[in-house]
Amino acid sequence: MADQRLTHGVSVEAIKTFFADLKSEFPDTYTEMTTEDACKQLVVPRTRQDNCAYVEQLRKQSPEHVNKATVFVSHAWRYKIADVLNVLLEFAEEQAREDDGQPVFFWFDLFMNNQNANVTANLPQEWWSTTFKESIANIGHVLLVLMPWRDPVPLTRAWCLWEIFCGISNEGTEVTIQLPNSEEQALENAIFDDYEAVTDTLVRVQAERADAFNPHDKHMIFTAIESWAGGFGAVNQAVKDQLRAWCLQKAVGAVEAMRARGEDSTDAFARLCGQVGLVLNEFGEHDRAIAYYEAALAIRLRTEGEKGENVAALYNNLGEAYRHKGECDKAVAFYEKDLAITVETLGEKHPSTATTYNGLGTAYGDKGDYDRAIECFEKALAIYVEMLGEKHPSTASTYNNLGSAYYSKGDYDKAIAFYEKDLAITVETLGEKHPGTADSYLGLGVAYYSKSENDEAIQLYEKALAIKVETLGEKHPSTAETYNNLGNTYYSKGEYDKAIQLYEKALAITVETLGEKHPSTADTYNNLGNAYSDKGEYDKAIVFYEKALAIKVETLGEKHPSTASTHNNLGTAYADKGDYDKAIQHHETALAIRVETLGEKHPHTATSYFNIGLLHDDRGDKEQACACMQQALDVFTSTVGPDHPDTRDAERELRRIRGDESDDGGTRTAASLGEEEDEQKQQEGSGDDQVQAVAGQQDAADDSEPQERSPQQQLAGWLRKRGRRRAAFRPCWCKLDDDGHLAYGKSAPGTAKRRIPLSSVLSAELGHGDEELHVAVPDRTFVFRLHAHSDTSLADWCTAINSRINAST
Repeated sequence: MADQRLTHGVSVEAIKTFFADLKSEFPDTYTEMTTEDACKQLVVPRTRQDNCAYVEQLRKQSPEHVNKATVFVSHAWRYKIADVLNVLLEFAEEQAREDDGQPVFFWFDLFMNNQNANVTANLPQEWWSTTFKESIANIGHVLLVLMPWRDPVPLTRAWCLWEIFCGISNEGTEVTIQLPNSEEQALENAIFDDYEAVTDTLVRVQAERADAFNPHDKHMIFTAIESWAGGFGAVNQAVKDQLRAWCLQKAVGAVEAMRARGEDSTDAFARLCGQVGLVLNEFGEHDRAIAYYEAALAIRLRTEGEKGENVAALYNNLGEAYRHKGECDKAVAFYEKDLAITVETLGEKHPSTATTYNGLGTAYGDKGDYDRAIECFEKALAIYVEMLGEKHPSTASTYNNLGSAYYSKGDYDKAIAFYEKDLAITVETLGEKHPGTADSYLGLGVAYYSKSENDEAIQLYEKALAIKVETLGEKHPSTAETYNNLGNTYYSKGEYDKAIQLYEKALAITVETLGEKHPSTADTYNNLGNAYSDKGEYDKAIVFYEKALAIKVETLGEKHPSTASTHNNLGTAYADKGDYDKAIQHHETALAIRVETLGEKHPHTATSYFNIGLLHDDRGDKEQACACMQQALDVFTSTVGPDHPDTRDAERELRRIRGDESDDGGTRTAASLGEEEDEQKQQEGSGDDQVQAVAGQQDAADDSEPQERSPQQQLAGWLRKRGRRRAAFRPCWCKLDDDGHLAYGKSAPGTAKRRIPLSSVLSAELGHGDEELHVAVPDRTFVFRLHAHSDTSLADWCTAINSRINAST
């Protein structure tokens, strides 16, 4: 294939002449002829004798109509040739207006390739992977002829996907998607009537399922995709990103077209603005969505008044957009406006009123006001039960919301009760094999996971996964979410390699289905960061956290609660590395974002104060540490209550930092077990100093009187314990005492500073390849490893703890 064929194109006049010839030769059938028909019935007969490409004849007859190509045409041969040619002419007219009349020359394979021969049969792989891409870069512009827009043929053809990808991946190459004028109107109508139909086009790109007329071409393209382009996921995502931008452009363009026609004060304009807002919100463009909702609202208020049905709907949409932005107070304000109108116009006992209560409850939950969230959900539930019945999906969904609220409050038993109600109704109304049922299993699994009942959680997650794979497929964002949940549970069990394997599955699916630059992708990077952090591979963890942060800043913005969470994770990783300056920097950034977006009185804000307090303590600044920890305690107390595990953690740490912590003589109960937290920090110093300190403690232990073991195998000895903040494992002296506790502290002869009531232990089992002992209690799991000076195995400790538990039951 000569280079000329890849660099030259035909003029607009040549396209017009060919179109006229087509009409003249086939006056009755040209409108129904495909590009393939035109090739066989017009191009091949005209070029067969010379065995050449159509462009070669054109060059001889009218050389002025052949010149360096400025636009590469990507199209499907099943298209009607008249539609393709019309798109080229429409595009040329637009270009002439925009580019001051600069001539357009199209590289169009029907003309440029010799249709009497298989021109790609003997091309080397390098041509597909390198030469072809460079040729498109040399042309500088790819025009994708897209139709029908609801199910675009090019997205199913290997050649077209490869052409689009080569254009997208070349820096400086412009890619334009063009519809026929008739399709433009159909698309605008769809945006008016069904915005989801527009967004659905994005999920149909699957390069690995694309086909080609010539099997050899398909093989060569697929080889190029796998060896050079980064795989099918990279190609799929690049094309989806381009389509996403196109969808947004078309949605916004429809509004601007009405505005240009002077129709921007009509009800039709308001309706279109509302629909375009939904499209933008779907794509995460929340600020732009809000602008269109507000434009629609101004018209609806004027035409319907404050109590109009469409006004209420727009208030609801504004609440949803602000909630996704993390601006919870604004979200609540708009939901309450929606609620007031809905109650007055439809009544308190109406399903739409219940729906608004659910939205309002979700916003209060995001604010951290779980009691008000529960109040809203209970109102919604009462309405649904009365109006729709107990056995209805909306009733089940509200039970799920209540479960989530109680889960957030730390009341896991109540959460489980509501999740189980949700599950029972969902199975009965939707069936066992339904994505909604899978979501119910997921919610229930999360609650058991939070109770450290990991095996139960895994069973529920695996049920959810089986349903999602069967109903939605392996390559679906919801399937990826379930892999993430399974990963979290194995992470909690200390099986980090298994967790990482599951997170990587989730990541591959998320990148392929949602793209690299999506909040869900960032969440999976966060999970991978957590797992590597707990493995002690802090540099790897930081790399994943940084990836997550970059995505969240780009997609959600710097001032977003989710962005703050990633700063929080980075802060923890740097703290574990001992880089306290960077750790404090990230935690303070998280705090500033949370104060601005969530407010001073929010549990997440309190968490930032808590983490900053610990860091100041690590650096020896007791005054700053106490001030921050007091802030954390005050906010936790006022938001989640004095009995919440986080509140108890803050109270205990504050006592410890002040130096007024004392042993409670073994009187702690299961309810106060959350106080059994991080061990005291090791002294600062070099690694050698720390080893010497441990050795000194061991000498003290060797000099002490030998301890008698009880019939239930009372044990004492050195282990290493992991801190709650995913800190490194630190030496501690552990013992099973006669008061029914597993106690641990910094030195053997000293009084144990931490005590775990065995009456509150849910399970004691070996994990992470029998290299760890996991002692699960409500709200957390303690993780121990052997120490170099340990004279008893983890299996001994596991047996002894379970023996004591069984003896007391």
